[in-house]
Amino acid sequence: MIPSPKLDDRKYQDIVDEAISLIPRYAPEWTNHNPADPGITLLELAAWMTDLLVTRLNQVPEKNYVAFLNLLGIKLHAPRAAKALLQFKLTEGVAMQRVPTGSQAQTPQAGDDSTVTFETAREAVITSVALDRCFSSFENTYADNSRYANPDLKALPEGGFEVFAGAQRIDRYIYLMDPRFAGVGESALLRVYLGCPERGGRDLARMLEWQYWNGERWKEMIQAPIEVDRGEVAFFGPMAFVPTMVNDVEGLWIRGRLAEVPDPRNQGETEIDTIRTRVEVAGEGVLPEKAFANLDNGAFIPLDLGKNTFPFGKEPKPDCVLYLACDELVQTPEAYISIDLQLADQGAFPRPAPSDQLVLAWEFWDGKRWRFLGRSSPRGILPGAGDEYGYHDDTRAISQSGVVSFRRPKDMETVDINGEVKRWIRCRIEKGDYGVPPEFALEGDKWITKDERPLRPPALRSISLKYREDYRDVKAAMTYNDFAFTDVTEVARTEYTIFQPFTPKSDESPALYLGFAAKLPNEHTALYFQMEEELGLGSLPSDEADVLTPELTQYETMKKLSWESEQRVVWEYYNGKSWEALPATDDTAGFTGSGFVSFIAPDDLDKTAKFTEERYWVRARLEMGGYVKFPRVRRILSNVVEAYHHQTINDEVLGNGDGTPLQQYKLLHGPVLSGEVLEVRERETPREADLADLGPNPVRKAEPDNADSNEVWVRWRQVDSFFESTPTSRHYTIDYLTGTVAFGDGRRGMAPPTGRNGVVMRTYKIGGGATGNVNTGTITSMVRALSYIDTVTNPLPATGGSDRESVEDAKRRAPYTIKSRDRAVTAEDFEMLALRASTSLARAKCVPDRSNRGQITLVLIPKAETRAEDLNRRLLPSHEIMRYIKRYLDERRLVGTIVNVIKPRYKDLSIKVTLLRRTVGTSDRLRREIEIKLRRFLHPLFGGRDGKGWEFGRPVLKSDLVHYIEEIPGVDGVDSIDIRDEHKDVTVEHVRIDDDELPFLINVNIAEKVRDDIR
Repeated sequence: MIPSPKLDDRKYQDIVDEAISLIPRYAPEWTNHNPADPGITLLELAAWMTDLLVTRLNQVPEKNYVAFLNLLGIKLHAPRAAKALLQFKLTEGVAMQRVPTGSQAQTPQAGDDSTVTFETAREAVITSVALDRCFSSFENTYADNSRYANPDLKALPEGGFEVFAGAQRIDRYIYLMDPRFAGVGESALLRVYLGCPERGGRDLARMLEWQYWNGERWKEMIQAPIEVDRGEVAFFGPMAFVPTMVNDVEGLWIRGRLAEVPDPRNQGETEIDTIRTRVEVAGEGVLPEKAFANLDNGAFIPLDLGKNTFPFGKEPKPDCVLYLACDELVQTPEAYISIDLQLADQGAFPRPAPSDQLVLAWEFWDGKRWRFLGRSSPRGILPGAGDEYGYHDDTRAISQSGVVSFRRPKDMETVDINGEVKRWIRCRIEKGDYGVPPEFALEGDKWITKDERPLRPPALRSISLKYREDYRDVKAAMTYNDFAFTDVTEVARTEYTIFQPFTPKSDESPALYLGFAAKLPNEHTALYFQMEEELGLGSLPSDEADVLTPELTQYETMKKLSWESEQRVVWEYYNGKSWEALPATDDTAGFTGSGFVSFIAPDDLDKTAKFTEERYWVRARLEMGGYVKFPRVRRILSNVVEAYHHQTINDEVLGNGDGTPLQQYKLLHGPVLSGEVLEVRERETPREADLADLGPNPVRKAEPDNADSNEVWVRWRQVDSFFESTPTSRHYTIDYLTGTVAFGDGRRGMAPPTGRNGVVMRTYKIGGGATGNVNTGTITSMVRALSYIDTVTNPLPATGGSDRESVEDAKRRAPYTIKSRDRAVTAEDFEMLALRASTSLARAKCVPDRSNRGQITLVLIPKAETRAEDLNRRLLPSHEIMRYIKRYLDERRLVGTIVNVIKPRYKDLSIKVTLLRRTVGTSDRLRREIEIKLRRFLHPLFGGRDGKGWEFGRPVLKSDLVHYIEEIPGVDGVDSIDIRDEHKDVTVEHVRIDDDELPFLINVNIAEKVRDDIR
């Protein structure tokens, strides 16, 4: 702005010097011009008085300019009220309480500072039912966002969450339980068979990821690399099963997780007919836990199964017994047990030579006596007792290597053998032998050996046990879909009954679920959603809606239409049977901006299990459309209401109407905020044409003084001037700073008709200012206590408050206001209108958006102090200011122009400077001064050579920094300077700044060199 010209630029000393220079001409005899001369004193007095006149004369252009601005209707902007959210908490045991409109809460008094009072904008219903669960789901994923629901102010979670995005997949499981799983020990093999219809496609058993519970976690089961049939999977042991509870059923459980959800068109891939399992010992088998040889003398000889051993001793005889114990194997009922007997190397031990009469009896203990499993001879298996156990022996009475197998008896019990209580299997020589020892006889005078049947007892290299089961039904089978269990035990046992264990996802579209621990009352419920970013399309602050003009109505309608064309969010509740539509007022416009979502909780809201939680659920579902990027919620608050830094005055009588022109009245309180309502009593209802510009329902019936009276109250409209008013225009002007209300002269603007107390300011608000921008948690008490309200606080900082505009700011704004005529066309128009809209802004920059034609991007920077601590913080506008500026510009832009209001982006950098100094001395002060000046030089408001703020898009060059540092007193020179780009983590020659970016100085490192040290 060009400074106003001075009519007389002389100073006091100039006037004195000029007067002294005229003395020789007009008083030549006056030769003593020393200051001590009385005449000179009189001249100085006259010069001082003349200087006062010159100062006032030079103010004439400025005063004329201000008067000219007043003539043009340029007014100072009134202060704006800060907006806060108040969160209430009820006294313990109280279910519900109402907080009336206009309830006041305040900050505590600190020192000489007065309290800051806020007033609620609407009635709020406070309940003891708080929102405590929040989940979002998208396709096959979900996220638990409960920590963002009414978070503790002292432990606010970082960041936020995407409304319709999941962080974890929604798993689908099939659970199988059976006591036989306890037998999956070392060398054991667990086989699971899922009988599936023969429809081709993938094998379901291999589509599942199998796990078992080991007491601490679900541990992965490794598939055995063996050939299996379709529908079958096998797993090697050991598995340390520990009983656990699944859907109130305790046992040994395994589960299969569906790793990949099949295409809905291929649901047949996951259908099941029957479920069977079996356990077996494969490979080399396991060694018996204990082995004894009981000889004919009754002695029990422990057998070392790691060596070649004689199972019946070296001289087997009838009633010699081999005892084998392996609880791990034989405890499984109806298992097929195999005993693998391998003879020792025949080079060291001759092949056994059983007698023709040899009979081996394999037996088990049934709790009372030993019973036959089967009987064998060298010729094979003998018929008779034990056939029911499927006895088989291909060792020919242990005369060759082979396997003895049988089905494990159901009534097999433990017995004490040589102090070991276990389930034992024994092999007893019933009759016969494996030869006899040689006999020595004396024939004549010689001893001869008679060895007709040489003794060749069986010597075993190894004894190992194996077992297998038939495929059998599991004891219990469960499926887990959408966080709910289903018992499928019976259907899994029934052959040829096909069922689908994995149901498709219940949510066909992305959804946000909100859970309440108790049923909400059938009252108005409001939830506040604080979004992470607001680029417009947010709810209109209630204190900004001055008068509902047709233009504003059209704007709000167009805004909703633009939202609905992109996405449609519907709200629903669960009534115990299905999800039903929930009529709700969504001020967030589909989560595109912070605001309230309000609804009246229905009577049939019912509890249900969702995400493993029993709650009363309400959900928001994205029914159609979508987002380029999912919106993020920072927190969700219940029991909150918006409040403003103002006080409401109601029904203030301004005076009597006397019908004279240019009537003026003064309000009792001030400064006044916009949004007042003024009514004038008139004798009869005006014509429709005279009410056209007064908004909806401007007339209401007045209480008559007599029965024949037709008097009415008419709401008059506030205008900036009477220039466009007619004799019947019910208009008035108001000076918000002084509280003066003025009416027309009857030709331009109607004068209030005569009548006692006929001019009433029905409601208006006072207050506002930057003092209302208080921090989080500072509003802590009610001005007047409310029953059953325990505490009140503000969970978010109050924002949007600004002081009255200064005269200097108005003088700078005026030329652009006249130029733009309150319409935004050029980039300069958008910048100046943004600054005009709020006095809390210091800069506005319109940056080009070359990728999107027809769009305007405006970057806002708020005001700040010049204190050193304020130079260290990033200047970011509040969401409330951004939303208000967008609304303000949308009303003044060209049709078809899209306005984007954003925060500035900061490019982080650090600077290392090496100074040159002539002498060594204390340099802490100098270093501190250099750091402050560098931060100021790169500051958005005070930076640059002109001190008006660093320009958007201007790169940071080393040469600029060197020249600036060398101008600081005490700096002899700069030896070197390094700039580090913190984003790229590299040292650069210069930092490139984009059009919407500004530099931000992270660290300043200053080193020194004395010139004498330089070589």
